[in-house]
Amino acid sequence: MAAKERFTLNSQIIWQPDKDLGYSLETTYTKDSTRSQGGTGHFTPMFTVEQFAYTASNVPVAEVTKILQIIGKGKSFTLHAFSPYYGAWRDAPFYVGKGNLSIGILSEDQKTISSLTFNMQGVKPL
Repeated sequence: MAAKERFTLNSQIIWQPDKDLGYSLETTYTKDSTRSQGGTGHFTPMFTVEQFAYTASNVPVAEVTKILQIIGKGKSFTLHAFSPYYGAWRDAPFYVGKGNLSIGILSEDQKTISSLTFNMQGVKPL
């Protein structure tokens, strides 16, 4: 039996999310894409990227620090995750943009963060 796949950042196993990573696709359109007054859309897609949403509860502070040092400062990192688009576990470059990080309440013993959430955006188009 094969070993269970794990979510990793830059090949480092991270604190696994509460369930799965949330998944969505985001398409960017040309500037002249619009809707007519009648409601009909006239859109010219340029590219689409994958997005993953990470959510974990009661995360040890050391794990939060490890994750933040990888995703912080807007630099790209390698995410290992299951891509529904490709139907396989794969490595791909992602980044975390401004305003996508939420850290919950620190425990009384200061050993865990109640929640850690952030969105990861694909660097390369599909």
